[in-house]
Amino acid sequence: MVEWCKKMFNKELLSMAAQRIPASGTLKMNALSKELEEKGKIVIHLEVGQPNFKTPKPIAEAAYAAMLDGKTGYTSSKGIKELRDKIATIHSVDTGITINSKENVIITPGAKASLFEALISLLNPSDNLIVVTPFWPSYEGIASFIGAKTKMVHTERNDFIFPIEDIKEAIDNNSKALIINSPSNPAGVVYDLDTLRAIKDLSEDHGLFVISDEIYKKIVFDVEYHQYLSVSQSLDRTLVVDGFSKSHAMTGWRIGYAIGDKALIESMNKIQQNSTTCVNAPTQWAALKAMDVIEPVNEMVNEYKERRDKALELIAECEHLSCKKPNGAFYLFIKYIGDIESYNLAVKLLDEKGVCLTPGSVFGVTENFVRISLASRLDLILEGIKRLNSFLSNYQ
Repeated sequence: MVEWCKKMFNKELLSMAAQRIPASGTLKMNALSKELEEKGKIVIHLEVGQPNFKTPKPIAEAAYAAMLDGKTGYTSSKGIKELRDKIATIHSVDTGITINSKENVIITPGAKASLFEALISLLNPSDNLIVVTPFWPSYEGIASFIGAKTKMVHTERNDFIFPIEDIKEAIDNNSKALIINSPSNPAGVVYDLDTLRAIKDLSEDHGLFVISDEIYKKIVFDVEYHQYLSVSQSLDRTLVVDGFSKSHAMTGWRIGYAIGDKALIESMNKIQQNSTTCVNAPTQWAALKAMDVIEPVNEMVNEYKERRDKALELIAECEHLSCKKPNGAFYLFIKYIGDIESYNLAVKLLDEKGVCLTPGSVFGVTENFVRISLASRLDLILEGIKRLNSFLSNYQ
C-alpha cells in the first residue's frame, strides 16, 4: 500500500506540460533495437536521421584550435558575433533582404532548440499550429508541451503536393502559425517558387506566422532550391530555422540557428538565457568554419543521391513496395501493401527480420507508410528493403 501511494504521489509531481509531451517515435524504435542488440541480435539501422559520415576534419580542427586558444567560456547568449555576422551576410546575399546579425540572428543548441524557443514564444494554449503531413513529430510534441493544438493537413493521398486550399479550410480564429519544411522529412519534398509564393500569400491574407524549417536545404537532388525568405522578402511573420547537423554530419555537436524579427529573436534569447545560457563556445567556432566547408558537403550529397537512386531501383522491383522519388533530405517514405498497421509492422520487422525503421504513424500518417534513412551504408539499405518486402509477403 505504501509503495502504491509513493508511485501515485510521484506521478502527481509531474506538471501537466510534462505529461502532455510525447516520447520521440524515432528514438523509441532505436531504443527497442538497442534492447535486441544487447541480447546479441544483429540489427540493420535505418531509423535515425544521423549521417554515417565523420564531421569534416577542418571543422573538428577549428573546435580543437578554439579550445587550445582558451575559447571555452560563456559566449553571448545569442552566440558569438563572428558566427552571427557570417550567417547574416550569407542569408542577406542569398535572399536579397538585409539581416542584422545583432537583432535578427540567434545561435541555438540545435535547430530543434530554435523551434522549441520560437513556438514557446509564439503559441498560447488556445492557439493551433498548422502542419502538413507527413511531418517531423517534434513539431507536434513541442505544441503539446505548450498546450496548443496541432492541426494536420494531409498530403499523402495526393503525392505530397502542398495543399494550399486545404490549409485555407483548416484556418480558424485560433490559427497562429504554419510550419513548412523544405526539403521535407520524411517525404523529401522540395517546394518550388509557385508553392512558396502561395504560402506567402496565405500568410499575408490570414495573418499566419510562417516558420520555415530549412535544416536539409543543402541536401537537394535534381531540382533548384529556393529559400522561403527570398520569396517573403520580410522577417515580419517569418522565422527561418537552420543548422549544421544534417549537412555537415554534426548531429552530436548540437548547434543550429534562427533568423527572424527582432522581437521574436529577443524572446527566444530570453528563453535561452534561462535554460541553456548559450551554445558551447568551441562548437560555435567549429560552425563558423563549417560555413566555408563546401566540397565534403557536396561529396556527402552525391553519396545520398546514389543511395537514393539504387534504393528506388530496388523498390521498383518489389511487389509490395512503392515510393515517390524524393528531391531532397536523406529519407525514403515508402508506401507498402499489407494488412498491418505501420507501428506493428516496424516492431515485428525489427523482431523477426532485424531491420529497424520508423513507422509512418510517427509522422501523422494513418495509411501504410514507413520511413527509412539513407544515412547508412548502401548495402545495408538494400538488404533492409529486401527484408521488408519479404516480410510483407505474410500480410497479403
